[in-house]
Amino acid sequence: MTKEEKLEIAKMAAEILRKDSEPKVTTEWRQLSREISEYCKKQSEDYDQPAYVTIQNAIYNPIRYILGVHKVNTLRGKEVDKAREIFEFIKHQREEVES
Repeated sequence: MTKEEKLEIAKMAAEILRKDSEPKVTTEWRQLSREISEYCKKQSEDYDQPAYVTIQNAIYNPIRYILGVHKVNTLRGKEVDKAREIFEFIKHQREEVES
């Protein structure tokens, strides 16, 4: 085996290990995170409103705290359902304050 072939195999192995160590994000969470992102963008359009990241943190932090997770990207199944409930509750509370 040549030095180049060994180097290529080592690169492939490193890439596989890197991908294995990445958290697996569920389709359900991706969908909910898109909805949260759209909501945050819409809410932060007006310069009188808080910035996007502030709004996102106001949603993500309660989700993390209530579900007891460090990263929201690790949510699966029923956790995503509960995260959606929390998000909808926060949106509803915000709407009540605005009206």
